[in-house]
Amino acid sequence: MRLNKGLDQSVDVCRLPTSRYTGPIIDAHCHGGRSRATRRMIRAGELFGIRKWVLICRVDEIAALRRRHGDRVAFNAWSEHELVGRDQPFTDANLRIVERAVRAGAVSIKFWYKPEFNERSGVWFDDPRLDPVFDAIQQSGLSVLVHIADPDIWWRHRYSDPLRFESKRLTYRQLTNTLERFPSLRVLLAHMGGWPENLSFLAELLDRHPNLYLDTSGTKWIARELSRRPAESRDFFVRYADRLLFGSDLVAFKHATFEHHCSRYWAHRFLYERSDTVRSPIEDEDAGGRVFLAGMNLPDAVLDRLYYANAASFFRLGG
Repeated sequence: MRLNKGLDQSVDVCRLPTSRYTGPIIDAHCHGGRSRATRRMIRAGELFGIRKWVLICRVDEIAALRRRHGDRVAFNAWSEHELVGRDQPFTDANLRIVERAVRAGAVSIKFWYKPEFNERSGVWFDDPRLDPVFDAIQQSGLSVLVHIADPDIWWRHRYSDPLRFESKRLTYRQLTNTLERFPSLRVLLAHMGGWPENLSFLAELLDRHPNLYLDTSGTKWIARELSRRPAESRDFFVRYADRLLFGSDLVAFKHATFEHHCSRYWAHRFLYERSDTVRSPIEDEDAGGRVFLAGMNLPDAVLDRLYYANAASFFRLGG
């Protein structure tokens, strides 16, 4: 059964919106899955100019994904989260992942240190047990992708209990502490840094930490918030044109339809290249009403950096 839940059928999401950019695009943040599901995601992306996908996956999945998809894919290997209560085994397991990732030709290590993980595990991204892991990542030439925060509205329901969850601003200290201890560590902060609602805060982070980058993944959330203030969003993308990477956060789930994948790529390309406004084709339960996408009409030079050059440089993808 192919599910098509959550799409507004008034927009043909399988047709590229009128756009200017004709070069290759790297999806710097997406999730690999079973062979058929991953092929479906890749096939959808090809309609929208995607030529390379940086797949988040387990390190032991890399060989099979490479055999199936060749040089169209690069790999971001999951770190170990299950052994957090066991000190040395936790560190050792992550060191082994780094070693295996290097041997497998991965380009990055993925960390998931969002509030629900912090609350459940009692572990944050600045945990000293990760210091040898970050040191190994630096020495190996790999980078880091980390998910730190979630939408503002989640702090009003999912994370509203102050006895269980710290404030959104405070949760970033786990990131800044690590960046200060490892100033040469190349870090990609997922989902517009986890705070597209507060671009001035993200500007401060980028100004303070020259090896910090943001990706645009989390399409529904990112498109909603950037469209609320299109002029401010455009200014931010122009100012930090060298620090932003295009990403979708698509997941190759078994039941994710071709149209679902297309809708996310459609929304991104409309957002960055158009100057008009359209009702979003993606239903958004966090929005509290209809969502409209407001195009930012980014300059061509910014599109070149956002879509391709920044990811090629950050992940050291070569030609």
